[in-house]
Amino acid sequence: MIEGEARVAVPSFSDARLYYRCALQRLEEAEVLRESGYTTGAVYLGGYGVECILKALILESVPFGDRANVLRSFRGNRAHEFGWLKDHYLEHGGARLPRDIVAAFTLVDHWSTDLRYYPRFFEPRDAKSFLRAASAIVEWANGRL
Repeated sequence: MIEGEARVAVPSFSDARLYYRCALQRLEEAEVLRESGYTTGAVYLGGYGVECILKALILESVPFGDRANVLRSFRGNRAHEFGWLKDHYLEHGGARLPRDIVAAFTLVDHWSTDLRYYPRFFEPRDAKSFLRAASAIVEWANGRL
C-alpha cells in the first residue's frame, strides 16, 4: 500500500461483500442525482447506502454459524430502520459508535423507505448534508470491516 493511501475494506463473507459493494454504489449514484438536482432520489439512495453498510458490518461481526439467521432477520420493515440495525450490530459485538458517527446518524435517522412516495424535492443544502453524513458513516464502517 502506498503511504497515505486509504485502506479499502473487503469483507470476507460473500453476502457482506455484496452489501458493502451496494453501499458504495448507492452513495455514488446518490451524489450523481444530487449534483443533477434530484435531491429526493439522492437522499433515498444515500439512505440505502447507510442501510447496506450497516448490514455488511453486522454480517462481518457474527459467527459463521449465525449468518443464515442474521440474513433472514434482514427481511421486513425493521430491516430498513437504522436504529434496529445499529442495535443489531452492537448486540453482535460491534464496536461502539464514535461521537462523530453518532452525530452523523442524527442527520440521517429520519430516512425511510417511504421517501419513494415523497413527490417533493429536498432543499439542496439538506440533501448535501445528508449525503455528507451518509458518507461519513460508510467511511467509518469501512474502517471497521
